[in-house]
Amino acid sequence: MRLAEGLAELLSPTRCAGCELPGALLCPDCEGALPRIDPRTACPRCGAPTRGGACVECAGRAFAFAGARCLGTLEPPLSRMVVLHKDAGERRLGAVLGALAAEVWLATPPAAPAVPPEAVTFVPASRDALRHRGFDHAEGIAHAVAARLGLPCVRALTRVRGGDQRALGRDARLAALSCAFAPGPEPTPPRVLLVDDVFTTGATLHAAALALRASGCAEVLALALARACGG
Repeated sequence: MRLAEGLAELLSPTRCAGCELPGALLCPDCEGALPRIDPRTACPRCGAPTRGGACVECAGRAFAFAGARCLGTLEPPLSRMVVLHKDAGERRLGAVLGALAAEVWLATPPAAPAVPPEAVTFVPASRDALRHRGFDHAEGIAHAVAARLGLPCVRALTRVRGGDQRALGRDARLAALSCAFAPGPEPTPPRVLLVDDVFTTGATLHAAALALRASGCAEVLALALARACGG
């Protein structure tokens, strides 16, 4: 196995997802350049960066999850890492991204819940996405988050409808995601941390949280890699 890995590295050296320099999946310079959102000043409801006062990103919106945190804004090099992991099949980035997101969670969980989550789960990909990519991109991220937080990672949801939502606006996303999720093959704990890669309007996380709560979950908190502001 080590010989095979060595040959693969020789033929196709590991490159930084941000700048493509060889040596690491994320070099120190690109890690330092990540457009991080300060969890101390982020909106506790949607994880967006704020400059004081009410959050303009989630004003007037109701979510089924109690609060959210996001690693950073959807800008380079974070946006490039998300695309390489999700659409280019660089599965190793899931562990890197999940560990970085977990550190944000550990720094300042939203609303400082009195009872922390008992497990980590994730927004499952659609069947079309699984066929196209060959893997569930959110699952790898969730496992890395769970490992860093010392929690089990459970498959608490299954996706019964819906596909790629990236080209849709807020209302269209809500309509497309109506009844998109159902309970998964594993039991839902009373309190869970729900993981996804990108938080745009919050419609996907909201629909997934609704399904979790319908299956008996008392509290859902959300964690995303990137926050797309203005969605």
